Amino acid sequence: MQDEIIKHTKNIHGAMSNKNKMKNIFLGLVALILLSSCAVSRKVKYDGLKLDLFDIKTKNIDLALLDHREAVIDGSRKPDFVGYMRSNVGIAFPMGTQSKNNFMYDLSNNIVNSLKRFDIVVTNLDTKWQDEEQSVKTQLLSLNGDKKVLLVFDQLNTDGYMIQFLYYKINMYVYDKNGVLLKYKAIDGKEKLGGNVAFGAGSYKTYMPDAISKLFEDIFKDQEILELINKN
Repeated sequence: MQDEIIKHTKNIHGAMSNKNKMKNIFLGLVALILLSSCAVSRKVKYDGLKLDLFDIKTKNIDLALLDHREAVIDGSRKPDFVGYMRSNVGIAFPMGTQSKNNFMYDLSNNIVNSLKRFDIVVTNLDTKWQDEEQSVKTQLLSLNGDKKVLLVFDQLNTDGYMIQFLYYKINMYVYDKNGVLLKYKAIDGKEKLGGNVAFGAGSYKTYMPDAISKLFEDIFKDQEILELINKN
């Protein structure tokens, strides 16, 4: 009788152990799915943005955007990198462009297409993050536009734990038709975008593109920059 009780007790313990194992496996799978969804679903639409650039009057502009962001140059992030979305435990998942294009490609097309709406001819110089800044400048200055604009990005991405911020460090060069440097301007800052500690990132797919649009509009509407671009 005692042997049967011991055997029955072992069976109960075994069943409970198996149940706990199944529970742990289930919880592990749920956690993996949640983490995976954070990692793969964070895409933001940065293509097709319409920028308000109607104040620009020069009708022939050469343009180049060069991606020299540290995270891209050191190979830790792909050129479509746009920011991080952090989990509740602080894990930073990289976000990319919804289009799967390089971030600079989408941004330059936004500028080009927005200027074309006002009958401005824009020659966009295609660049890669591996390109040297001086080499890009040389190519840009060989073009025939009346003004030439080069934007070199040391940083441009969103990040934040729950509350999201936009970080940027941009070097802007404006040249005349003959390749004379009219203005160099360092543009850097940190701007709060959205989200909150209680409810997370919120509608980031709306406020992140809106912030990028405003950033570029502000860059080209800077009074000194605008006057130089429009100057005959």
